[in-house]
Amino acid sequence: MKTLLVAVNSQYVHTNLAVLYLKAASSKAGIDVKVLQFSVNEGLKQIFGGIVREKPDVVAFSCYVWNIEYVVKLIEDIKKADSGIVVIAGGPEISFDNGGLLSGHAGVDFLIGGEGEEKLPFLLKLLMEGKRPDKNENEWLMGYSVIEDLNQLPSPYLYIYKGSLKHKIAYLETTRGCPFHCAFCISSVSGGVRTFNPERVYRALEELVESGSEVIKFVDRTFNANEKRVLDILNHILKFSQKRVVFHFEIAPEILTEKTILKLADMPPGLVQIEAGIQSIHDETLGEVERFSRVDIAFTNLQRILSMGNIHLHVDLIAGLPFETYPRFKESFNRVYGLFTHHFQLGFLKLLRGTALREKSEHYGYRYRNYPPYEIISNRCLSANEVLVLKDIEACLDLFYNSGRIVITLKWIHYMLSGIEYFDFYEKLAYWMRTNGYLDKPVKVSDLYEILHIFIKKNFPVLPEGIIECMRFDYLRSMKNPSIPAFMRKEEDAARKRRNKKKVIEYRTELEQVLPRLKKIPMNDILHQIYVTTFKLPREAGIPADSDIAFDFGDICPVTGFSGTYQLGAKT
Repeated sequence: MKTLLVAVNSQYVHTNLAVLYLKAASSKAGIDVKVLQFSVNEGLKQIFGGIVREKPDVVAFSCYVWNIEYVVKLIEDIKKADSGIVVIAGGPEISFDNGGLLSGHAGVDFLIGGEGEEKLPFLLKLLMEGKRPDKNENEWLMGYSVIEDLNQLPSPYLYIYKGSLKHKIAYLETTRGCPFHCAFCISSVSGGVRTFNPERVYRALEELVESGSEVIKFVDRTFNANEKRVLDILNHILKFSQKRVVFHFEIAPEILTEKTILKLADMPPGLVQIEAGIQSIHDETLGEVERFSRVDIAFTNLQRILSMGNIHLHVDLIAGLPFETYPRFKESFNRVYGLFTHHFQLGFLKLLRGTALREKSEHYGYRYRNYPPYEIISNRCLSANEVLVLKDIEACLDLFYNSGRIVITLKWIHYMLSGIEYFDFYEKLAYWMRTNGYLDKPVKVSDLYEILHIFIKKNFPVLPEGIIECMRFDYLRSMKNPSIPAFMRKEEDAARKRRNKKKVIEYRTELEQVLPRLKKIPMNDILHQIYVTTFKLPREAGIPADSDIAFDFGDICPVTGFSGTYQLGAKT
């Protein structure tokens, strides 16, 4: 019996850990299965062809919000190609509501609810013996259940080979479940936290570091739930600091301990990325979704992490939570934005199957899309039009702030417009971008500077021309390209090669002191890596106002992605 375990991932760089767990569990039971991984970008026909050409007897799908609609169509096509193929579906999207979109679907033979490492091998053995589950067995298969002893599970990482995850994200699970009971998250359903032994985690780390992946993402919902465990793992990953790999963790910032913060301060720059969920700053809202948080402590801890300068920090905020009106969401936005983290994700509430908020959606007046990912349209506190405005603000936030390309420029703008709150600035920017058609078409990164410059000139003409110098600095530091766009180009940029060589020669001794590697590099190579130019930056930008600055395109900050910058000579 030929069995395929099929994952349809949301992006090419993503991988599916669940199907590897299922393969390992099936192999332990003496059942041979084959894993196929696709992405939604490959197209239905290509995925269909990849499955049917295998001539399978059984196809088992791993179902999530990002792929369930694809899976529904694939099942229909597969059954038309060969009605004898047995189709099994499992995963979060079918674990609740009697199978969700696949409830009663004629093409689905079996549904597996909850964690499937015991259920799938059991079902496959029955099928191999020519049997089918009886009524009680079928109810068990469909019901939500979890694996209590995770350490009995065989390792899925044995099926990840050296170099197999190059250009992809690797995922590592050290726990299942969550200590919180957030009403918007299905992780709360499993009740409590179950852990894998540290030795298993360390072996998995060794295998993933050799996989070729440059990002290893821990999928634990709250990585810092246990202080000792956190400290042990952080100590262990220090051994990989020379391996050109980044470790990504999701944390609850309000429960960070002093020891954990101090350990994070000791991590080499760029080795660790942290994602912290704020969700809302309002106690009433947080209490209603059972996300009891000490907001002030959370912000204090995040500010400490930012001040270290060695960790890339990503924060999340959710629009559409109970009791959060448009003005109250504005308050949350302003406070979170004011942290100036490296990435600020503005997300929108999704009424996921199995969550408490979905079950109580009528109580809060939620109107949400009936199809995945079940995103909010409106509720009693937030109108549909207000949600659409927030959608445009999200788009602008991603284009300008989260691009990381105009950091100094934005900080300078906010400083100069100190009477205008962050949210109001983005609201105005979003309206202008929508009116001028920029939100309905792709925008090249290199065009962001001029678009923002035009917006500022039209809407805030009182701002001085210092914005151009800020943009030049941001462009060189982030784009790492001395070919500056025409609108911000200075006279010296027109003859940049000749002038840069003159400047590098002038400052060569100083450059070699700051960057010793240049002593061993010929001049032509130095000129490809070092660009020196003069800036007359506004004092408010926080950079010496009138100086020559060297941009080192050969030295990229692992935390921000910026080129190194060095002041070479302040002018009086």
